[in-house]
Amino acid sequence: MDTIAISNLRANLPNLINRVSEKLERLIITVSGKPKAVVISSEELESLEETAEILSVSGAYDKIKKGTREAKKGKGIPLKKFI
Repeated sequence: MDTIAISNLRANLPNLINRVSEKLERLIITVSGKPKAVVISSEELESLEETAEILSVSGAYDKIKKGTREAKKGKGIPLKKFI
């Protein structure tokens, strides 16, 4: 994650927004040398919000971990059986 001063952000905003949106880069914005904000793409924000929503469901994290372990062992139901 790159760090950039707010004055540099202002001077290069269009370029930086393209980098963030096209390359999914993150930028830490500093004011007087201290981190104050982060710029991320709208796509990444949406993904983070969806992940937080899923993980807020009681027991979801444990079930995801269990499913991952089972899949690595070749257990479970193949996707083809659902189609």
